[in-house]
Amino acid sequence: MIEFKIKADTDRLQRKLNNLVNQQMPYATSLAINETLKTLEKYNKALMTKAFRDPVPFTMNAFYVQYSNKRNLQGFLRRKEKAVGRHYLEVQDKGGPRPLKGFEKNFLLRQRNSAGIKAILPTDTTPVDGRGNMTMAFVNKVSSQLGVQADTAQNKPYQLRVGKRQRRSTATRYFVPDPSHPLAKRGGMGVYATKADSPGKERVGSRVNKVMNFIYKAPNYKKRTDFDNNMRKAAANLMPKKMSQGIRRALATARLR
Repeated sequence: MIEFKIKADTDRLQRKLNNLVNQQMPYATSLAINETLKTLEKYNKALMTKAFRDPVPFTMNAFYVQYSNKRNLQGFLRRKEKAVGRHYLEVQDKGGPRPLKGFEKNFLLRQRNSAGIKAILPTDTTPVDGRGNMTMAFVNKVSSQLGVQADTAQNKPYQLRVGKRQRRSTATRYFVPDPSHPLAKRGGMGVYATKADSPGKERVGSRVNKVMNFIYKAPNYKKRTDFDNNMRKAAANLMPKKMSQGIRRALATARLR
């Protein structure tokens, strides 16, 4: 009888397959984690555009991905730390009272007629940006003139007279009235601006406008982003598909030894 016999060494093949799985599964898992995080980062930015009107670049770029690798199968989508104080996105995420901003703390600590303030908000005559927030140039100018800047070298008080002829200054002067002052009683506590008429013009006297409102109850924000729940739900939907893709890619690049 003529015959050809084949006998499979299944034990050896199984060992090789097990080694293949053991070697490639961490790689596949890391791929799945990282691809999921990349998608979550884009999804989170899309949620930002819905939660906020015309969000600033600092808000849009507030999160970053910390990638995993096959030796450390953990990855994160994290919010960047704020240099000073509590990050404003924490309040927007969970809701609740807004904490004092940096310049508001400076007023509270260094301006004698600002005790008890919880916020400083613009008025109809305040310079604001396209999002309705006071411009930092204006905030710094007022803070400097009132002497409330944390860096005292940046404080520059108002000068009544300037120049060789000691003419009366026509620059805007900012001041916070005493609570008993008629301005405070009539218009409420805050920062007021007054500007004298320029020389040579028909004189009508100084004009006074309120440019900052002192608020004694912290603004309360509604929940806007709900980051944790949104990311958990999205990750649960994404991860199985990304895992399948990761396994296929890992096996396609593997060598059976």
